[in-house]
Amino acid sequence: MKIEKKVFKIVNILIVILILFICCVLAIQHPEKYIFILLPSKYLVLILSIIGIVAIIYLSFFLIRLIFARKAFFEINEKGIHNGLGLTKEKQIEWNNIEEVDIINYKGIQRIRIKLYNYHPFIENTDFITKFILKQTVNDLGTPIIIDNVYLKCSFDELSKIILDSWKKYKNQSK
Repeated sequence: MKIEKKVFKIVNILIVILILFICCVLAIQHPEKYIFILLPSKYLVLILSIIGIVAIIYLSFFLIRLIFARKAFFEINEKGIHNGLGLTKEKQIEWNNIEEVDIINYKGIQRIRIKLYNYHPFIENTDFITKFILKQTVNDLGTPIIIDNVYLKCSFDELSKIILDSWKKYKNQSK
C-alpha cells in the first residue's frame, strides 16, 4: 500500500521557515535592536541568529527535496516498509530487520517506533547534522526509525493500523 506525501503542508512549512529566515537576517543586521531579558547581549542575538540561519537552510533543503523527489512516499509491501519521507538515506526497511513495532508518544506526538536488529546502515552515509539527530533518537528510543503522519495523506490511526497489521502478518508468515 502506497501513501502519498502532503505537498501543500510541506509548502506551508517552507513559508513559515522563510519568515523565520527573514527574522534571523534582520537580527544579524541590527542585533542591538533585539536585546531584551531573554537575549541580554547583541552577541547572543548574533550567535543565535547565525545558528538559526544554518538550521533553517538545512531544514529547507530537506523539505525542498521532499517536494521534488519522486521516491518521497511511504509504502508497505511484502519486502518491508519504504519510508521515503524520513531523514535516513536508507529508505527501505526490510521486515526481517525489524525487531519490534509499537506506538509511542514522543515529544508530544504519537509516533510509530520501529526497533531494528541492525540500525547502523540507516545512520551511516549521512551528513553530520542528520547523523547527530539520528544518534540522539537512538539514545532516546533505541532506534533511528520513528514514523508519524505529518507529511502523509492519511490519519495516524490509519497509518498505525496499516503498519501494525502488516507487521503481524509478516510475523505470522515467518513462523
